[in-house]
Amino acid sequence: MPRFHFDIHENGRLILDENAQEHLNGSDARKEAVLTGASIARDVFVSGSARRVVVDVREEGAPFLKVSITLDVEEAWAADRVERAAQRRR
Repeated sequence: MPRFHFDIHENGRLILDENAQEHLNGSDARKEAVLTGASIARDVFVSGSARRVVVDVREEGAPFLKVSITLDVEEAWAADRVERAAQRRR
């Protein structure tokens, strides 16, 4: 079975996967990369420690695919919030 490495980029850090995982095929490796990225992203996004997580997948050392997950939060301006609060009180 092919061996895949899942390297993680998080908040400027690179965590190399020294121990490859065997997967039946590239489709299974892709699913694993998405699940891994989503799991890490959930933890770091909620804690606020990162806004982007990337999983670089290598097959037998060669680039295979990249999963990139980014969080973009846009808050309303403070003046808008004050105005809305005032309108609710009316």
